Amino acid sequence: MRRVTDWLKQADAALSQARDSKRDGHYWASCFFAHQAVEYAAKAILTSFGIEARGHSVTDLLEKMREQGVEIPEEFKRHALNLDRHYIQSRYVNTFYSGAPVDYYGLEDAEKALREAETLVRYFKEKIRGA
Repeated sequence: MRRVTDWLKQADAALSQARDSKRDGHYWASCFFAHQAVEYAAKAILTSFGIEARGHSVTDLLEKMREQGVEIPEEFKRHALNLDRHYIQSRYVNTFYSGAPVDYYGLEDAEKALREAETLVRYFKEKIRGA
């Protein structure tokens, strides 16, 4: 259970950073850390099933959860797809034809990513085996 707790602690820290980044106007960072929070929480739930998950795609991690019998609401798949865009796109200049990622992110993006991340993290915490 220790590693599950570690993943959840990291998920909470990433959510906190996403909130702070949004507040400070670093919307690209808020979106990135929202993704990270969900990735960490997903890895916590899979760890609770005895699975060491690799990779960064929340969409793929949700599929692994489904394979373990975790019910994944349809809307969560859309949230995962939205959040997955932020893993690379929010950080790397060459994902856009011109400009830096910071130029492409706004408050609305950060609010949406944070809302989706908080929903998924909360749900995953409820589904942790042995919690």
